[in-house]
Amino acid sequence: MDDCFEEATNVYRTKHYIVEQVLGVDDNEVECAQLCSHDTFYRRTKKRDAEYEEMFRSRKRIDGKRLPSTMSSRKYVD
Repeated sequence: MDDCFEEATNVYRTKHYIVEQVLGVDDNEVECAQLCSHDTFYRRTKKRDAEYEEMFRSRKRIDGKRLPSTMSSRKYVD
């Protein structure tokens, strides 16, 4: 899973998914700037959970937390 999170701004875990969040600013000069989140949801498995826990074992809150954004897109991976 290390390769999956190379571009991640944030990674967190929900009840059913491990989520990679990539944040970027979109400023199209017509509207105001927006904080965009491109999220990839990986279904939790025992192997993915073990890898996640190894990577983020030093966190106070192991599951992490989503960073707020003004718009987002989602992709799901089984």
